[in-house]
Amino acid sequence: MELTNLEKKLPEKIKIVWRISYGITGLILLLFAIGLAITFAVTKVSLWFSTIGFALVLVYFIFIYAFIIPFRWKRWSYQIRHDEIEIQHGIIFRSRVLIPMIRIQHIETSQGPLLRRQNLVELSITTAAGAKVIEAVEATESDELREHILELVKVAKEDV
Repeated sequence: MELTNLEKKLPEKIKIVWRISYGITGLILLLFAIGLAITFAVTKVSLWFSTIGFALVLVYFIFIYAFIIPFRWKRWSYQIRHDEIEIQHGIIFRSRVLIPMIRIQHIETSQGPLLRRQNLVELSITTAAGAKVIEAVEATESDELREHILELVKVAKEDV
């Protein structure tokens, strides 16, 4: 089943946030590889093992920055309809979530330091079954979007 992209995509600035967060993970891996290289040098173990470690870190950076981030952004979309919210994401394992307006209990916005720096907000939609997240929305439109969804929820609950 091939899913087509929905009406709204995440802002392009989310790629910067992903690059920084994956970069932090990559730097931790690089520090670990450096630690192993020093350990191997002190214990006189073959430096080929260190070379393999550095090569794996390099492959990690190339794979993440060349493939994962662009495809992750391309595959992330959502749409808000009068009766439901649909969220699609995933590269290999695609996920499609339909959240009926009548099931929404509350909506939260959160903003970590990386999102704040890019002026983005994470929107969390909570139902009795759990929370689903729209990873990034422009901060300027987040309150408007939240109010719009809450208005649609009120209309849906009045119809029941």
